[in-house]
Amino acid sequence: MALPHVRLFKENSLQSVLTANSYFDGVIVFFSDKKALFESVPSTQAIADLDPTFGDELQVVIPHDAKPSKRVLIVPVGSLNNDFDDVRRYRGRSSILCSWICSGDSDAAFAAGTKAIKTGIVAPLIVFADTPAQTRTDWTYSTENDYACFLEVTLLGFLEASYEPIDAREHLARTNKSLFEFKELGLVSSWVKEDSEDWIQRVLAIEQGRRLAKDIGSPDPERMSPIRIVEYLQEQFKDDSVVKMTVINDIDVIKKEYPLAHAVTRASLAVPRHHPRFVHFEYKSPDQSQVKENLYFVGKGVTFDTGGADIKSDGHMRDMSRDKCGAASVAGFLKTVELLQPKGVNITAGLALVRNSIGPDSYVCDEIIYSRNGTRVLVGNTDAEGRMVMTDLLCEFKERALKHKKTEEASSKAPALLFTVATLTGHALRAYDGYAIALDNGFSRRNKISRRLHDAGHVLGDPFEISTMRREDIEVVQPGRSSEDVIQANDKPSTMTNRGHQYPAGFMLIASGLNKHGLSHDDPIGYTHVDIAGSAEVMSAVGWSLPRTTGSPVAAFTGAFLI
Repeated sequence: MALPHVRLFKENSLQSVLTANSYFDGVIVFFSDKKALFESVPSTQAIADLDPTFGDELQVVIPHDAKPSKRVLIVPVGSLNNDFDDVRRYRGRSSILCSWICSGDSDAAFAAGTKAIKTGIVAPLIVFADTPAQTRTDWTYSTENDYACFLEVTLLGFLEASYEPIDAREHLARTNKSLFEFKELGLVSSWVKEDSEDWIQRVLAIEQGRRLAKDIGSPDPERMSPIRIVEYLQEQFKDDSVVKMTVINDIDVIKKEYPLAHAVTRASLAVPRHHPRFVHFEYKSPDQSQVKENLYFVGKGVTFDTGGADIKSDGHMRDMSRDKCGAASVAGFLKTVELLQPKGVNITAGLALVRNSIGPDSYVCDEIIYSRNGTRVLVGNTDAEGRMVMTDLLCEFKERALKHKKTEEASSKAPALLFTVATLTGHALRAYDGYAIALDNGFSRRNKISRRLHDAGHVLGDPFEISTMRREDIEVVQPGRSSEDVIQANDKPSTMTNRGHQYPAGFMLIASGLNKHGLSHDDPIGYTHVDIAGSAEVMSAVGWSLPRTTGSPVAAFTGAFLI
């Protein structure tokens, strides 16, 4: 889906911009203080004199003098300086269901973009009657202004409003109907100090990554089965000399290299179109001497999760086509990497694309399965498949990181940081509602990896909560017999288990062998587990439909590691 052409005007005269660029067919005015609105659009003062509630809600105004435009969309962002306000006042639709705190004036850009499209505006010019720079908002943990990226967040909100999922686009093409979207987007602001084109390209790179993530994460499990995800990715990364993509489709190779994931996918092997795929991406900085970090990302891509033999019941299977959003977001992040080509990082990524089906050959609890690391895993719950499909990839990346440290490459001295990214637990939702969660091992905690994700997400409208991995998360999965080395899970849902989103990281540490490369080891490796069960989708749906996917945490990853 093509992105609209974006222009940034660093001048203060709105009228001069409109005079020189007559193709803009509507003006969208953001404001926090109504007085600023009246100064920007003087004709609105008369309306407010007659209606004190004017300006409380998003609405279209037709100025009698056609100034600054024949159609003006006024967009209140609400308060900006209360203790719990943040840049999501400007953002696209939040993954949080804002109610008593955010009220109806939150998520301004997504709402404004949606309204503009419905109104028939295809080339809006976006202006700000006032800016958050005029408010005092220094309560954040970071020394950076909470609203440092409000302009980026606003543009991302409009781009999100004009996005349609791939299956919807395919339906429009099939029925010979047109997709109504923005053709041009203009912003008037002197806030950006860097080169306008560089700024625009960075924001568009984030959006293209988010769109790729949503194209994979949103559709049904047949449209985005493992095989069809690979077909889509091959099209997206074809002829790419920056990011190398390889695919493993041989079942015997998968069984040998990724035995825990193979166990999960056993029942799906009876249906050829549901067969698993493993995808690897590799990006190498064009200047290895500038590499500060070697990053490795593992994405959970369960295209549908029935729960397996421990079947999901009472309606809990609904929405499980979205259990691939971890892999989707990792793939989206690599698209952003491809476009930005950062010099300070090398990035390796792996997607485990499987279906957790039910059948005669389903893996079951009480099985003991050897991991790639040679660890004997006692299966406790087949619905805890996410940690199973990621652990062997995590082990492989541990091996690669250790091998790279022994080379003579200039980047070999840079630290290795590993990540698992998944819609992993219901406990994440119970604990933190609609926020992404990050938790570190000792090396990553000392290097403040979760804090970087928190701070980047905070200013880019892709918020994170910082959780903590503790000794109890290691102790609880310890073996109880000589027959096993680690226990995958208990027999209860994560929501009914103490520390239900933390202990899976403890399991993956042990089963992958990463626990032997902690702070006390000669070659420590960083590990951060990212649970996006809360942020991968918005927290509400229309009627009985499914929620919208968000593309989180592509923006936070970009802010933390690429910018």
